[in-house]
Amino acid sequence: MLLPKKLTPQSKINFVHTASPVSSGDWKKFSLFVDKLKKNYPNCKVFDVERRSLDPRYLAASENERLKKFKQAIKEVDWLAPIYGGTGCSDIIRYLKDDELYAIRRNRPIVSGFSDNTFLLNFLYFKLRLLGFHYFNACGLLSEKESKSFFDVITGQTDKFSYKTNNYYWLHPNEGPQEKIEGIAIGGNFETFRDLLDVCEINPRSWEDYILFIEDIDIDLEGLHRIIISLDQRNIFMHIKALVIGRMNEKSFEQAWAKLNFLFGAEKQIDHLFEYLISDVIEDRVEDKDPLYMLKVDNLGHGVKNKDNMLIPVGAKTTIYPDGRIEFEGPFVE
Repeated sequence: MLLPKKLTPQSKINFVHTASPVSSGDWKKFSLFVDKLKKNYPNCKVFDVERRSLDPRYLAASENERLKKFKQAIKEVDWLAPIYGGTGCSDIIRYLKDDELYAIRRNRPIVSGFSDNTFLLNFLYFKLRLLGFHYFNACGLLSEKESKSFFDVITGQTDKFSYKTNNYYWLHPNEGPQEKIEGIAIGGNFETFRDLLDVCEINPRSWEDYILFIEDIDIDLEGLHRIIISLDQRNIFMHIKALVIGRMNEKSFEQAWAKLNFLFGAEKQIDHLFEYLISDVIEDRVEDKDPLYMLKVDNLGHGVKNKDNMLIPVGAKTTIYPDGRIEFEGPFVE
């Protein structure tokens, strides 16, 4: 494991555009956040991008422009902070060369991000074994109260933390494990994780060490189906330690089920898509006395209103207890 250097007042913090543009309202908030951050960490730099008339409005800038600024930002950096999520991180990360990866390895920066930027986090873990942090993008780090726990972790003040709410429950098996489950945390946005494996041809020796965390509210029922089958083809569900499912597009799923129930009859439907589509895997693992435990949580994902949003240190030692409590154990920085 390659641990990032802890954040100090001397740290160089570089903010980069990896994906979508920032609205004028959010940019004002982001600028206020940077000004506030500079009081304790003066070495902050925003690598802004040049926008052209032909640039699609859902991207911060062209692929080449974002890649150019990203390469500049990783030369000397202690915290690499994507400004916004959206779509487009894979565009530039797929082009990183060995010397650029070496620069990241040499600097050992803190790398944080959410949504589409989980492409970057998981890419750096699988390529360099660099531990990263699935948490708000820079535009989301506006509330000191809500982000205090994150800063405690990246400054080295916290070496262990956990999550558990009354709304956690086991999807399969319903009674949960009898003993704790130990593994390494990976994942984040479900569709982005699938794209990472495909675009960058990520093929670890084995999936047996991992606990996969997933969330996504931008996919419908059929899109979810395709992603599950894509990961199942890679034998991920056959071997991972456990699956943690955050917020998904539940409202859309419910509407789809209602329509299908109306068309074909309720008795033809199944309770949960995950369990149905990987039912063969579930049965095989039960026969092998190695059940695939799936935990549903309510504080992971887009639009979570719970102030205790889950921070996932991608690559960290992770334990899930029989009562559903999730514990992450460091050190996370050095």
